Amino acid sequence: QDGRYAVFRRLLYYQAISSSWKLEAGLIAAYMRLLLSLILPLLAYPATAMMTPPTKKIVLIGGGHAHVQVIKALNVNTRPSNVEVTLIDLQSAASYSGMVPGCVSKLYTLPQVQIQIGPLAEWAGIDFVQGKVVGMSLEDEEKKTVQVEVSDEKGGVITKEVPFDAVSVDIGSTTRDFNRIPGASQYCISTRPISDLVVRIEKEEQLLKDRLKDGTFKAANFVVVGGGPAGIELSLAIRARFNEMLDSNLSITLIDSSDGLLVNETPANRKALESVMAKYNIDTRFSLLVDEVTSSHVHVHSSKDQSSREKIPYSHIIWATGAEAHDLSWSLNKQCGLEVSDTRGWIQVNSYLQSLSHPYIFAAGDCCEIVNDNKKSPPKAGVYAVRSGPILIENLTRFVGASKCAQELVPYNPQDDFLKLLMCGDGTALGFRFGIPLYGKWVWKLKDFIDVMFMDLFDVNKLPKLDEKKDEYDTAQYDASIERPPPLAADDAAKLLLRTDDDVDFYRAWDVLRDMMADDKYKNEVLDIARLSVDKQLSEII
Repeated sequence: QDGRYAVFRRLLYYQAISSSWKLEAGLIAAYMRLLLSLILPLLAYPATAMMTPPTKKIVLIGGGHAHVQVIKALNVNTRPSNVEVTLIDLQSAASYSGMVPGCVSKLYTLPQVQIQIGPLAEWAGIDFVQGKVVGMSLEDEEKKTVQVEVSDEKGGVITKEVPFDAVSVDIGSTTRDFNRIPGASQYCISTRPISDLVVRIEKEEQLLKDRLKDGTFKAANFVVVGGGPAGIELSLAIRARFNEMLDSNLSITLIDSSDGLLVNETPANRKALESVMAKYNIDTRFSLLVDEVTSSHVHVHSSKDQSSREKIPYSHIIWATGAEAHDLSWSLNKQCGLEVSDTRGWIQVNSYLQSLSHPYIFAAGDCCEIVNDNKKSPPKAGVYAVRSGPILIENLTRFVGASKCAQELVPYNPQDDFLKLLMCGDGTALGFRFGIPLYGKWVWKLKDFIDVMFMDLFDVNKLPKLDEKKDEYDTAQYDASIERPPPLAADDAAKLLLRTDDDVDFYRAWDVLRDMMADDKYKNEVLDIARLSVDKQLSEII
């Protein structure tokens, strides 16, 4: 455009000279026609077009707990017009891990525990590529792409290149040692993929019903490998699902390599958990390592004495051994040098959820490990993925220059502890917070309320129409409370938390827990009173 203005100025100069020299009228007319041909396009050219910023592309790999928040926040009416967002996932629905044991217990249906990420992306005006990520092309800084295997129209597989300026990975994890232990992948029901877990258990239930009907049923011996929260909840879920149908012909054994259940919890919490497992007749075996799984037995040896070996019979076996990195992490490490932890394969990120080796790659949830000199990376738990969502929104938009505030990245500071809620499958739940156990129907109601509240945020049937522009991204924590009533007296608060009857107001109890989190002095006052009562209450909790 500057060149055209220069010609325009020169023509005006020539016009002035021609007047003084009294050039022929035809020559002046020619100059004027040329002048108009330059001016008119400039007048028609929109001023905004001259200032349009370059297009920025954000790619989200995986529909995990953090990314669903990014999808919702970066909807077409909120993000700048020059920002394009693409979601890549193999499935069009993502299961919410916190509700899956409840689904196994038949407290929820499978659709109730799934976020429909395909429709959510469509609502947000985000491109959805359904396929498997197999790599990245990073050689050309100006043409970085994610490589995705997708189905073509003929039923074959082709590789699609998805360009990006910033990419984020939120793919969760796989089940530890599932492909390493001989026989595990052949005979066990794995907890991941989560949707497959529910479908497999539904199939086994139908087979048991058929055997009961034709008289071939003898007994069901479920073995759950892994004594973490997932294994504990699934043991209780199996009891809830099959107990009425099988009654005394159902046995459940939970085996783990540690010396006990949740060894990092307080003695009071562990005692409460042991009481729950005893109440629901879950046999627990500790210090056992699995060597092999055959069609009828799981072969184990003692972690304390390798010569001590035994074979545990089973009719059904569930593999719930905790988290392991996806193959994609290792593939990206080998292909383009993405930094991962040496032995586990977690994508290593800084406190901004930004790759240590590639600043334009971000990661959140189970698939990453936060490297911080001052603090250990949080454990693999869904709550940390959920809490990182708002931080990821801020940092992705700031990185590509699409933030509506400052451009400095925001650190993610994971909380040291959190409210742990274990469903029992029968409308009750066991919870741990601030070192004390919580039990009863009110604890289940609280868990159900929190989980359903989170899920409702991404139900397209409950989302508003996008018919007007918004000035800010939604980066609030999903359970942020605008207003709470005044705190209860410390004595009343302690008594409320330790109640196990059916008349407890779960929302008021939740207010107490949040008041304790917000005020250390109040928290200590409540805990001092609660700890005096907890030993006495433990005998009445179950």
